[in-house]
Amino acid sequence: MKERRSRVLQLVAEAYIETAHPVPSGHVAERLDVSSATVRNDFSSLENEGLLQQPHASAGRIPTPLGFRVYASRFLPPRPLPTRLRRQLDRQLDAAAGDQLYALASRLAAQLSGYAVTIRLPPDDALQILEIHLSTLSSRRLLAVVVLENGLVRQLGVDLDPVPGSGVIDDAERNLRQLTVPVGDVPRALSTLAAHAGEELARTLQALADAWHRLQAPRVYSDGLARLLSEPEGSDPSFVRLALAQVEGTEGAEAPAERDAPPLGLELDDTLARVVAGFPFGQATGTFTLVGPARMRYPTALTIAQEFRTALALGASGGS
Repeated sequence: MKERRSRVLQLVAEAYIETAHPVPSGHVAERLDVSSATVRNDFSSLENEGLLQQPHASAGRIPTPLGFRVYASRFLPPRPLPTRLRRQLDRQLDAAAGDQLYALASRLAAQLSGYAVTIRLPPDDALQILEIHLSTLSSRRLLAVVVLENGLVRQLGVDLDPVPGSGVIDDAERNLRQLTVPVGDVPRALSTLAAHAGEELARTLQALADAWHRLQAPRVYSDGLARLLSEPEGSDPSFVRLALAQVEGTEGAEAPAERDAPPLGLELDDTLARVVAGFPFGQATGTFTLVGPARMRYPTALTIAQEFRTALALGASGGS
């Protein structure tokens, strides 16, 4: 692409991001100190290349998804956050762990970006178990509190009528401390332990194995939907529908472990932009996603996604 046309694309993208209105040739001509006719010729060339489009017959131009992608590529790799802001962010995130870390990260990222944020964790199946605590809820029900790597905590109700005495529960916890398998392999391991245990202990371990499939589902943390819908596009019902589908997980929300989540990537269509950053989570991958309009503030969004990807990777590894 010739240098001037590249500059024309940049000016159109920046003006459209700022105003949400198609950009006339006069706006670009004034900044480049060339004639409007020259800019219109560049507009035509950029349209032929699939980088600009004319939404209305008498309107100016706006970038296509490809045009936004070319524009956004100028900001890769992203610049880091200013040192002072990064240190402040690190202090806030360092004070949280486990589920609280992901809830806090989604809220802070939404505040910094002005867009919606989702953080999706992969299924727990590959995570290692650190501890399982048993306690009595009623005469017919136990509570199992499962502590996983990365500081995550899951709770599971176990139906057992009648519940065993405290001695059997203590014995069950001693057996559970022998488990060195990931979450997905626990039912089989519990059944193996039960096969070699006394009657009451076996009944308790098998009840836990039978209930294990109800362990809390993978968590999705989101924030900032109101910020996204406050954009000018929020008055368009189709934009609202697509935004809700993205943030609430009814569209494009497959489990991160089943996606090839990039370290930092950009997904674009005519309506929405998504900056997606994968971060290691046990043996799988979590995803951090910023969701905004196609005219997203790309330099800021890419920087924030990169910073939170790094922070979440550190948090998932225990800060090591």
